[in-house]
Amino acid sequence: MIRRWIIIWMTLLVALPLWAQKGMHVESLFGGRFKQDKRAVEVLIKGKELKKYHLTLFRSLTVTDAPALSEEIEALVSQDAASAVDKEVGTVGKRLYYGFYCFPARDESYRYLFYRNAAVAPGGSKKPEVTVVYMEGQVTLEELKQLFK
Repeated sequence: MIRRWIIIWMTLLVALPLWAQKGMHVESLFGGRFKQDKRAVEVLIKGKELKKYHLTLFRSLTVTDAPALSEEIEALVSQDAASAVDKEVGTVGKRLYYGFYCFPARDESYRYLFYRNAAVAPGGSKKPEVTVVYMEGQVTLEELKQLFK
């Protein structure tokens, strides 16, 4: 019986990061979709490493040289942006250059989404690269801004 409980708890611990961004459109970007794609780098950090930043989950995806995928990512981020309670965005023409979004707290954790599209950076022909970062934890927006400075 104890063995069953241990297996159940271990399964839940592995699955929790997958539930973290549930209800968000960017959820489809994380969880192994790009495992075999050489144009993408996905990072998942959880546990002790994040404790000093007051975060419980950090997920990022960076995609290079994939214009169609970049447009898909931008569309997903824009859909999620509609439910953000606080946001800071920059656009170039009609394209989203960067966005930092704060979402309503869930289970006493704040949720954040960061987006950057280097290809539309003003004043340069940068490498076509899109980055999406999802974070959640007890950190406030002001604390996060200080971390990224």
